[in-house]
Amino acid sequence: MQNTRSYKYLVAEDERLIRQNLIKKINKLGLPLELIGEAANGAEAIQIIEKNCPDIVITDIIMPQCDGLELTEYVYRNHPGVKIVILSGYNDFSYAQTAIKFSVNDYLLKPITPEALSASLQKFLITMQSESRDLLAYQVNSNTLDQKDIAELLVKYLHENYKQDVSFQELAAKFGFSVEYLGKIFKKHSGVTLSKYLTRLRMNEAKRLLVSHPGMEIQKIGELVGYKDSFYFSRAFKSFTGIQPSEYRNQAGEGQIQ
Repeated sequence: MQNTRSYKYLVAEDERLIRQNLIKKINKLGLPLELIGEAANGAEAIQIIEKNCPDIVITDIIMPQCDGLELTEYVYRNHPGVKIVILSGYNDFSYAQTAIKFSVNDYLLKPITPEALSASLQKFLITMQSESRDLLAYQVNSNTLDQKDIAELLVKYLHENYKQDVSFQELAAKFGFSVEYLGKIFKKHSGVTLSKYLTRLRMNEAKRLLVSHPGMEIQKIGELVGYKDSFYFSRAFKSFTGIQPSEYRNQAGEGQIQ
């Protein structure tokens, strides 16, 4: 694994043995995660959060004094950058609904397997490093992710980074695959190739910008969707839509675009 930033995590679980076992499982994964505290209830967790500012909070649902959903709501309202993983032995949709309401990032049912825990935490690491434009600093352990997980991570990465230079060669290397094999995985689960998916994202956003910002220079729109070369952007846009960006804008202004 390459040198990378270590992310802080907190575990909130009222059962001490379960809490310690969970921490042991996380430590054995070999991920760039640093335990900064453990809490027996949500109230203790909040104190630790205010003092140590974790990146990830892993919390049980049912706890005394302040349960996992109350803790989740507190984090949602006060620490928007903190990621939340909810662990529960209660397969109850009402809990999931509340968790979704407060933007919980993952919801895992007990007993938690090392594989499920690893896949969940790897997704968070990729998300956080993508948010800081440093996804490729993290070496993905593809052995713990199935093909669907990999395809979903690629979709998420492309959605968050389509404005930047995207190297499929570097992405493939991080997953430990060839570009061709990674492309096959992606096409199997998305129906299109990586390059076509990326182009579609960029062109759909370009069309939106052309219509919603009629005074914006076409060169600038190209830059905003990942094309530094305005000529190449225009050529790619025409290949995708059949017309030049300026024509698209004019037709949209005249109500000709459906």
